[in-house]
Amino acid sequence: MKSILDKKMEEPAYRKRFEQRYPLFKLEVQILNAIEEKGWTLTDLAKAMHTHKGNISRDLSAGRIRSATLSRIVKIGDALGLVFFPLFVSEKKGNSILPKIHKLLAA
Repeated sequence: MKSILDKKMEEPAYRKRFEQRYPLFKLEVQILNAIEEKGWTLTDLAKAMHTHKGNISRDLSAGRIRSATLSRIVKIGDALGLVFFPLFVSEKKGNSILPKIHKLLAA
């Protein structure tokens, strides 16, 4: 029996939206995990960035990371001691290289 997600993924429009947004979801999760690993709160991150907690909450809630600027994402990474690597590759190469990148990052 197929899951609800499996059924939805059969719809081309849904699948396209999912595939476009999933990397942003993963980015948000990476940031939230880094905050947790440091033992920080969103307030601590805001202080480290010299900004208001509301700005951080806005960027890291309900998938709204997609509205954050690249500059803001880099600043979040800097405050957490992380480096942000934006990367463009062709779809063909992306399908083969991304699993390798994920494996390297997981190590």
